[in-house]
Amino acid sequence: MNKTVKNILKITGFALIGAFLFFLVYRDFDFAELLEKLKTLNYWWFLPMILMGIVSHISRTLRWQMLLESNGEKTRFLNTFFAVMNGYFANLAVPRLGEVTRCAVVSKYDKINFSKVLGTMVSERLVDVVMLLLITVAAVIFQSGEINRFLSENPDFGKKLEFLLSVPFIVVAIIAGITALFFIIRIAKGKYNHIKLFAKLSAFINNFWQGIISLKKLKKPWLFILHSVIIWAMYFLMMYVCFFAFDGFENLDIFAALALFVAGSFGMIAPSPNGIGAYHFMIIQTLLIYGIAQSDAAGFALIVHGLQTSLLIILGLISFLLIPVINKNN
Repeated sequence: MNKTVKNILKITGFALIGAFLFFLVYRDFDFAELLEKLKTLNYWWFLPMILMGIVSHISRTLRWQMLLESNGEKTRFLNTFFAVMNGYFANLAVPRLGEVTRCAVVSKYDKINFSKVLGTMVSERLVDVVMLLLITVAAVIFQSGEINRFLSENPDFGKKLEFLLSVPFIVVAIIAGITALFFIIRIAKGKYNHIKLFAKLSAFINNFWQGIISLKKLKKPWLFILHSVIIWAMYFLMMYVCFFAFDGFENLDIFAALALFVAGSFGMIAPSPNGIGAYHFMIIQTLLIYGIAQSDAAGFALIVHGLQTSLLIILGLISFLLIPVINKNN
């Protein structure tokens, strides 16, 4: 099977997963009611949402440039920005493909070793994971009453959560992680370099590690932290301002938006294009906790996700078309 066929099958597979999840969530939804809801929206509130999205992408670009520069690599802002947007665009087809895509774009146009670029991207993602965990903890603390009420009303969900936190599951996960780390370290040290494949993998891991430790070499760590805060603050506010565009949502407070934002963020992790289906499910279920009718919750999830995805498509297409133009002499 050639590479093109594999890629087509991969894209088709993820698209089918997204379509199936979307079908499960919206199979009983009245789309005629959605058309009526569109007439009642205050569309002016979507303008700041779009502006906040662009600010978050600019801040992410500047933050990534700081990591690359700490590793001794200089990149052009437009190349890095377009690479970030190309990455988001690629994720709309295949989840997680965007991380590789944006690294490949920067590596190609700014002539940087790919594995080093990938290492800085992993550093960036590790910071994002920490930020999401901190936000999740804050949401749990501030909304513990609502969460407890939800778990009491949904015992099946609570039982699944108990399994993930059970001692056997944690022990198996720790053993598997330690075993994998042991072999990765041995490969990185060249213990298996007599095998050609492992020799290449060793070189890749070491370059990869140089990218990761770029966090230690940051010239302006506080500026890096500030960009991280801006990125996630913009993500959160993009959700919050949408409340004011919908009838009946303006009474939800900022802590409800925090819980909704966390739920949506975890929904985006699902193996479907841009979290389609899973994102909608998480948003709808969270809004139900706050007394929003299911039809209204489903409409909110569909419209907000649709607008944010449209923004990524537009910026992604622009970036895809312009990056070869600004590098026509490269």
